[in-house]
Amino acid sequence: MAPYTSLASSSHDVELGHPEAKARGDLRISPPQGLRRASSLKRRQQERTRRFAVGGGVAAALVLLLWTFTGGRREERREVFGPPPSLVRVGARAGTAPNATTLLTSAAPARSYHDALRPDLRYLTLDTWSGWSGQFLTVLSQLYLAHLTQRVAIIPSFRDADHYGDAMITADLLMDFGKYRREHGALFVFWDEVKPLDRAHATTERDAIGCYMGVNSFEGGRSFDEHNLDQTIWRVPRPGGHLQNSVEALTLFDYDDEDRLKRLRKFADKEGREIPPNMLDSQLLCYSSLWDLAHAGALTTGWAWYEGFRGQQREAGELKDMLALSARGTHPEWWAVGQYVDFAPGIWDIALNATHHTLGLDYVPKNLITIHLRRGDFKSWCSAGENCTPTVDRYIEKLEPLLDLSPPGTKILVTTDEQDDGDFLGAIDALGWYRVDHRALGTKAILDARYGEAAPWADAVVDQAILSLGAHFVGTSGSQVSLLTELRVAAWNGGETRLVERPS
Repeated sequence: MAPYTSLASSSHDVELGHPEAKARGDLRISPPQGLRRASSLKRRQQERTRRFAVGGGVAAALVLLLWTFTGGRREERREVFGPPPSLVRVGARAGTAPNATTLLTSAAPARSYHDALRPDLRYLTLDTWSGWSGQFLTVLSQLYLAHLTQRVAIIPSFRDADHYGDAMITADLLMDFGKYRREHGALFVFWDEVKPLDRAHATTERDAIGCYMGVNSFEGGRSFDEHNLDQTIWRVPRPGGHLQNSVEALTLFDYDDEDRLKRLRKFADKEGREIPPNMLDSQLLCYSSLWDLAHAGALTTGWAWYEGFRGQQREAGELKDMLALSARGTHPEWWAVGQYVDFAPGIWDIALNATHHTLGLDYVPKNLITIHLRRGDFKSWCSAGENCTPTVDRYIEKLEPLLDLSPPGTKILVTTDEQDDGDFLGAIDALGWYRVDHRALGTKAILDARYGEAAPWADAVVDQAILSLGAHFVGTSGSQVSLLTELRVAAWNGGETRLVERPS
């Protein structure tokens, strides 16, 4: 199937102030023809009266037309998509930001990772788990902690056979990490730049790599073995008691080599385990998982990463209300890193065209509200085993206060992973909401043509780009897609967000 094509438009459809109008330069207000300058006060007064009458009539007609076709208001267009402008722009100011050429030895990618790492630099790595959203969030945490501890992040390859088949990708296929590197001077490389994929363990050496327990109990990983890395997880307690999973505790654990090695050796003796070489020095530090970090201040007030996956912390208390979202202690990795990581241009191309076709417009309305109705495996994820997902009415309840913040005629754009429940989909359509129907749009064929075997990965990201267009957003609690969209709408568009809780 051919790629999407833009909707046809004519000069009569172009609104004043729109880029197309500015580029053409042929839309302007001209004075009525045939009017002659009057030589007397009476003639000038008569002429002014007639011109006001004519102009007022035309203006009234235009107002009536706009009111009829836009629900009583002129619809504003969104001209800018994605992250806020960077105030840093390190790469733009200083030239090319450091990359694998300068952050690794000339032997990279090497048969053993030991030969690829520069002895004068410190590195931080981890393996990833979960689907696209979980792995992306993990990388944001990794980049944030690497920045705080002055390390080079080695970003893992992404693999998830449960959802996306056997294809492996690097995160920069779908997100514009190159732009983030240029603008912020972030120091990172990808594992396939350090050591190539060797799924059969035939062309590289088997490297042992020891990883400290991260911020949750998950010990698995999806990609290290594909690089012929033999990972072991070490549950070495960090200082800080109940705050040992805070950003502050992780940072001090890194810098206090003496204390860390003392704790490591004590743990190894107790468990009768041999310590991998990378854990005996400070060059390569590895964690099992860093998904969703929090500062000590958030942890002491009772917030934890697993409590509803809420992107915008809304605890009671006047101080919390006064603090900016970025200062409330939750998701610091998002505010420091994630909000500046844009979608790759190819993802934007598909997402914007799908949005245009769904809305029947050749632009994106500025006051659009987006909704994410997560169903999928949630349909059986509750104690009852049935009726585990919210009804459409619950989303309407959360939507109403956002409509009060929006002008009349605001459009509602919906994405959902539900494809087969006709009653559910019909209930959405009956509301007059605009539902993105990828089957009707032929999105799969387009993704297959552009991304090949990695198309299922790209499919997971396109809807996130669409949802990020909302001036406000309603999502589903417990969904990482909704979490990321909450954060994007808050950071990119300054919007309000609401989450619908699932039945218990």
